[in-house]
Amino acid sequence: MAEDFPGLRRPHYWGLVFLMLTATPTAAQSADFLFQQPWVTFGVRGGWAVPRAQSEIFGFMTEKLTVNRSDLSGLAFQADLAVRVRDRFDVVLSVGHNQSTVRSEFRNFVDTDDLPIEQTTRFLRTPVTIGVKAYLWDRGRSVSRFAWVPNAWAPYVGVGAGLMVHEFTQKGDFVDYATLDIFGKNFGSKGATPAAHLTTGVELSIDSSWLATGEARYLWSRDDMSRDFVDFDRIDLSGFQITVGVAARF
Repeated sequence: MAEDFPGLRRPHYWGLVFLMLTATPTAAQSADFLFQQPWVTFGVRGGWAVPRAQSEIFGFMTEKLTVNRSDLSGLAFQADLAVRVRDRFDVVLSVGHNQSTVRSEFRNFVDTDDLPIEQTTRFLRTPVTIGVKAYLWDRGRSVSRFAWVPNAWAPYVGVGAGLMVHEFTQKGDFVDYATLDIFGKNFGSKGATPAAHLTTGVELSIDSSWLATGEARYLWSRDDMSRDFVDFDRIDLSGFQITVGVAARF
């Protein structure tokens, strides 16, 4: 055959055949399938978090200050490490973070120079949880012993529990309702408390190794506030978030 192509000598011909044979499985794995069922998935997502904000401190803010509960919503970030334990079940370690910063002033009071009495509120929540994710159907199928083909999409539900690390601060000027004096103060409360969540989401296969993901999550948590907020009940750390992102499976 080499005689049919004058510029192609026999050693070069067999080298080309070798390259084609070794490259083809790699390309096929990247495009269509994996050589074995994946056992680990790591993903990151971003989106929007909406705190429930149903405790006395938030009631004070919305009544006395120019703050609405919707002002406490903010960007949310989530990272998940999932390990397959059954065909349709993963154990998942999740770390999230969301925060908001709100500038406000008292609704019914002004300073002695007729300027607004201003303050800044910062609200941070960082849940760290471990849970179980259950898929509603198989994520893929094995073809003989040497190939695993992913399905186009796979919905799931999940449950988890862990710790909520949180911080709530207010800095600025405030009114003493007993004397009507105006004073500057930095109030702060932070801690870590138990948390639990429910999730539902979907994974869309981009190729054999990469996924597009979307998830809705509701999280429950409350904690005592520090001595700076001694007259208030426990702070409500619960809320809803929706995120989208990407994940890699191995």
